[in-house]
Amino acid sequence: MTTGVQSSAVPHVDHEVLLRHLAHEIRQPLSGIESIAYYLDMVLGDAEPEIQQQCERLRRMVQQANWLLEDASLAMRVPGQPPAPAALADILTHIGSELALHEERNIELILAPDLPPAHVPGGLAYSFCEHLLSFFRLVGQAQDPIQVELAAERHGLRLSIGAQVLADVEELERAICAPQPGSGIRSFVEAAGGELSTITTGDCFSLSVFLPAAAE
Repeated sequence: MTTGVQSSAVPHVDHEVLLRHLAHEIRQPLSGIESIAYYLDMVLGDAEPEIQQQCERLRRMVQQANWLLEDASLAMRVPGQPPAPAALADILTHIGSELALHEERNIELILAPDLPPAHVPGGLAYSFCEHLLSFFRLVGQAQDPIQVELAAERHGLRLSIGAQVLADVEELERAICAPQPGSGIRSFVEAAGGELSTITTGDCFSLSVFLPAAAE
C-alpha cells in the first residue's frame, strides 16, 4: 500500500526523469546548431562583420539554452535533498582552477581564511557553484576577470560574484528571478534557508548569496 508521502514523491521523480529525457533530446539538435555555427565561422572567416556577429550570436543562444536546461535540472533536484556541510572555499578553488586551465578564464578568487562549511542541500554544492559561474560565462557573457569573494557573515557565509557583462542586465535579472517554479539558483538558496540578491551598476552585474553555516 502506498502512503501519502510516497505517492506525493512519485510525481516529483516522474517529472525529474521526464526533464532529463527532454534535456537529452533537446541537447542533440542544440549541439548540431552550435557545430554548424562554428563551421560557418571558420568557412566565412573573411566575411562581413555582420555575418560573423550572427554566427557568434547563434553560438551564444545555444549556450544560453543549455544553461537554462541545467537550471531547470538543478531546480528539480533540490526538493527532498537533506542539508549537509559543504566546503565552498575548496569547491570554488577547484572550479576556478579548472576554468583557468581548460577555458583560460580569469576567475579572481578572494577567500577569507578559516571559513566554516555551508549548510546546503546535500550533494548539490558543487553543481550550484559551477552553475553560478556558468551563468556569468554563458548567459551574462562576462568579461574577465569574474570576481568571486567568499567571506564569513553573521552565522553563515556571503558569496559574491560579479563582472562586467555584455548581456542585457534586465534579462539577467529575469533569469535569476524567474516566475514559478523559479530558477534553480534561487531554489537552491531558499532550500538552504539563505538569501539571494542582485546588484546592477551600469554594465556590471553581481549576485550576492548568503548561506547559513553548518553547525559545529
